[in-house]
Amino acid sequence: MASGPLEGVRVVELTTAWAGPMAGRVLGFLGAEVIHVEAPTRVNTWRANKDAPKPVNYPGFEPGERPFDRVFLFNSQNVNKRSLILDLKKPEGRRVLDRLLAVTDVLTCNFRPGMLRRLRLDYNSLKALHPGIIVAEMPAYGLDGPESGYAALGPTMEMAAGMSAMIRYRDGKPAVTGPSYLDPIGGFNAAAAILTALLHRQATGQGQHIEVPQVEAAMQFIGPELLAAAESGSEPEPDGNHVADMAPHNAYPARGVDEWVAIAAEDERQWQSLCRAMGRPGLARDPRFATLSARLANQGELDALIAEWTAGQDKHELASRLQDLGVAAASVNSPRDLAQSAYLWHRGFFTELEHVHAGRHPHPGLPIHLGRTPGGQRTAAPAFGADNGYVLRDLLGLPQAEIEVIEASGAVATVPAKGA
Repeated sequence: MASGPLEGVRVVELTTAWAGPMAGRVLGFLGAEVIHVEAPTRVNTWRANKDAPKPVNYPGFEPGERPFDRVFLFNSQNVNKRSLILDLKKPEGRRVLDRLLAVTDVLTCNFRPGMLRRLRLDYNSLKALHPGIIVAEMPAYGLDGPESGYAALGPTMEMAAGMSAMIRYRDGKPAVTGPSYLDPIGGFNAAAAILTALLHRQATGQGQHIEVPQVEAAMQFIGPELLAAAESGSEPEPDGNHVADMAPHNAYPARGVDEWVAIAAEDERQWQSLCRAMGRPGLARDPRFATLSARLANQGELDALIAEWTAGQDKHELASRLQDLGVAAASVNSPRDLAQSAYLWHRGFFTELEHVHAGRHPHPGLPIHLGRTPGGQRTAAPAFGADNGYVLRDLLGLPQAEIEVIEASGAVATVPAKGA
C-alpha cells in the first residue's frame, strides 16, 4: 500500500472511547505512526464492559479469552495503531512516557480539562523540552469557563449545542441524531486542526497548543438557525422530516420491519414524476396538492397517500426506480445494508484486515481519497500491550537490562488489571 502524507509523523494518544481515537484514526489513515497509550488499571472504555460482556459486541457473539481484544467498538476505531500499556503512577512508566514524548510530534488527549496539567504533560511543560511538539486537547466545553468541568458524551453535546431542540416531531420530545454522532465529528475537527498545526510547524518550526471544544465545534451544524435566532429572537419550529420549501419530504415505510425509503419532491417536475410513478398522475392536479403551498398545507394527507403506496415495496428497488425518473429518493440504510453495499465495495471503502484475536473482517474506511499519497488501512487494531517491546526496544533503544527492570516493576502489561 502506498504511503500517506504523514509518513514519518509520530502521534501519541492519551484518549478513550470515540472522539480522541477517531482523530488518531484519521492521522493513522494518512500515514502517521499512532501509539495508543492506556493504563493497565484504566483501559480504553471501548475495550471493556464492566458488566457481563454483551455477545453482540464480539465476532461470532463470543467474547473469548481476551474480550478486551475482540470487542468491535475498540477495533473499529484503532486500525493502523500501536498499543503501549503504561502505569504512569510508577516512576518507571512515567520515565518511558517522557522518553517517548521527546521523540513525538503530536500528543492528543480527550479527557477532562486539567488531566494533562496534573500529569505535567500540558503544552507549556512539554514545549520547554520539545519546542516543536503539538498538543491537542478535546474538552467538550473548553479548557476554561463556567462549564469547563462538565463531563460529556456525544448525545449530551448535541443537547448543549442546540441541535437536539431541532430534532423532533411537531408534538414530540427533543431527540438526538443517533449513537454519539458528535464524537466522530469532534475527531475529524481535531484531526483537521492538527494537520493545520503540522503545516504551521513545517513553515516555522514551532509547535502549537490546540484546544477543540467539541460543543462549540458542533454549532456549525446549526449555523443558519443560530443566526436567524440571534436576528429575529424566534426559535426554529421542528416538524419531523418536513421542511418549508419541499413537499413531500419525508421517510416512508417500505417492505419489512422498520424499513424506510426517503422521498422528496424538490420542484414541480419531480412532484409530477412521483405522481406518475405512483400510478396516480391526477394527484398533480388535485387542488390539495397542485401547488407547493397546497401540499405544505395538506402534508398529513399527502404523507398518508405516499406511505400507502410505498409500504409493500423493497426500499432499494423503489429508491432506484424513482432516481431513474429524476425524483430525489434514497433507501434508509441499516448497518447491514452498508456492509453489503455494492457502491461502497466498488469505491474501496472496506478493507479486509486480520486481527490476531478477532479474526479477519472487513473494516470501514474514511471518506478521504488522495491521488499521490493515498494512505489507507494497513493493520487491524492492536492487541492490548502488543507494542510494548517495540516502543521500549526498537523506538527508544533501551538496553535489555533496563527493559527487564521496567517489566518487573509492573509499569507495562499485556492484560488489563483486575477490575480495570
